[in-house]
Amino acid sequence: MSSTSHSHRRPRRLLAAICAAALLAGAAACGTSAQAGDDATMRVAYLSTANYLTTVRDEPFLDETMGSTNVDFTGPYNPTDAYAAVLSGNADATSTGTGSFIKFLAQGQPWTAFAIEYYNGDSQGIVAAPGSGVESLDDLAGKKVAIIKRGGTGDYVLHKALEGSNVGVDDVDVVEMSPSNFQAAFTSGQIDALSSFDQNLAAAMATPGAKLLVNGKDYDNHNVSIHIVSRDFATKHPEAVKAMYRALVKESEAAAKRPAIITDAYRQFGASDEVADQVSHFDVPKILPIDADGRAMLEAQAKEYVDFGFIDEMPDIKATTMDCDA
Repeated sequence: MSSTSHSHRRPRRLLAAICAAALLAGAAACGTSAQAGDDATMRVAYLSTANYLTTVRDEPFLDETMGSTNVDFTGPYNPTDAYAAVLSGNADATSTGTGSFIKFLAQGQPWTAFAIEYYNGDSQGIVAAPGSGVESLDDLAGKKVAIIKRGGTGDYVLHKALEGSNVGVDDVDVVEMSPSNFQAAFTSGQIDALSSFDQNLAAAMATPGAKLLVNGKDYDNHNVSIHIVSRDFATKHPEAVKAMYRALVKESEAAAKRPAIITDAYRQFGASDEVADQVSHFDVPKILPIDADGRAMLEAQAKEYVDFGFIDEMPDIKATTMDCDA
């Protein structure tokens, strides 16, 4: 974790006290259904990426939408530390990719997903490095392609993309690498291509001489972002989780009107103007419920994860998700 910030939103507790007094006095129910939520504290371990659970923390509508639920944001975290914070009981909520969520479930980790952050897949893909001589997916045979880790998003992108080519994953020299080393390796000839997502993909695409070979719009992509809480928190405070879902929907609607919410966050986390400009061309995500359609998408990806050998068997998606629109 690079730094930590805390945000204690005490006005919600005051609102809860006022509502309780009104009810005791025989008054009508206080506020909206959002305001009549769970008098709990949700501790959010936010990531250093511009997903909506990160960007919503500074929105003026958050207090009203969360009602009596207090929110304590800490971060920014790298993903590994964020997940560890929740699993160790030091946080309640964070964000990940749907593929990572599926792997967590397959490993028996106690998570509940409550919101899908859907986009069309153009922020995931494979980019050929300058001077690599790679002009198409078929040229990747025998070439070094960097991913973060086996079974992660980059590996998923590689498997899905190569399904439509004459090259198999086994024909490619897959190199696991820390994202902090991506750009140096990409520009120095250490790797021939990068299979990645988000800011890492944008940085590769913005490199002079690089070539985008494929993105998630070119194949049947199921991998998007997802927001998760500990199963214990979801069980004890379902109304708080639903309130956060409503806040994420509002943030999604705000970003649709002002996409700079996303690029401003990337700049805050250190992205260059060139990378932020590339990110600005990506699809603006939309928050969706994990209803029957959402579960079907997760189950389709889980089946792919079994087929690719990333996990051994399908996890129980229905038992580990919340439909906050229900």
